[in-house]
Amino acid sequence: MSPRDSSNPPPEGWYREVAPPPALADCVLWFWEMRIPALAAPTRVRIMPNACIDIVLYASETSRGEGAAAIVAPPHRSFVVGSTMRSFIAWSSGWRHVIGVSLRPEGVQPVLGVPAAVIGESIALLHDIVGAESARIEERVIDGPADGALRRFAEVLLERRRRTADPDATTGRAVHLVHAARGRARIDAITAGLNVTPRKLERHFMAHVGMSPKTFSRLVRFDRAVRDLGRRGATPWSQFALAHGYADQAHFINEFREFAGVTPAEFERENA
Repeated sequence: MSPRDSSNPPPEGWYREVAPPPALADCVLWFWEMRIPALAAPTRVRIMPNACIDIVLYASETSRGEGAAAIVAPPHRSFVVGSTMRSFIAWSSGWRHVIGVSLRPEGVQPVLGVPAAVIGESIALLHDIVGAESARIEERVIDGPADGALRRFAEVLLERRRRTADPDATTGRAVHLVHAARGRARIDAITAGLNVTPRKLERHFMAHVGMSPKTFSRLVRFDRAVRDLGRRGATPWSQFALAHGYADQAHFINEFREFAGVTPAEFERENA
């Protein structure tokens, strides 16, 4: 499902993203919510890498993950999805209501108490990261009217944020530059903009993000391409690739296959 924002979402199922309140903007890219209509047969959904760390809560029955995501299953209802380098599969049947937040990599430690580098690519129970506090988060967010779930989630994270130190400034500025350039900025341009050496930037990223700035930039570029696929229309693949910062169509297909496990055309057919 392609991300879209709607204040009056249709009843048959929808996905929306909401900007964080200003006090959380240094840690959170967006809050998101998905409602999937009741489906008679299990439906296979490919979850793509997005260069974020996500906290995911199910207000409905939990979907069932496959392979590396097998921990996503009932009776558990809250999870942390690390900055994965490969897509994974979840199966859903029946009605689903999923609430989440996509954390900036430098904002993970202020919100969850551990840096993104510690979480890595893992998919874990929220309890494994924050302990018994996970039950309180579930109760605060999931209990109550469904339409207020995102607001309650933001309130919980604001309380946690007020008890912690600010994110690493150098990493935060670098992440901002990468996102502003949609993952297409050269690393030497980023280091020049920050007035730091490549080695210093690398150290900050490995300590706080868990990957190199180059790899992070590739993931951001990939995420932007995935988000725009739904609007590709009749645009040739070669033009789409160039518009998203890839050297050519072959480069785009190889990069997409590496992160998604399928080609762009195969992904389009999965979501047709």
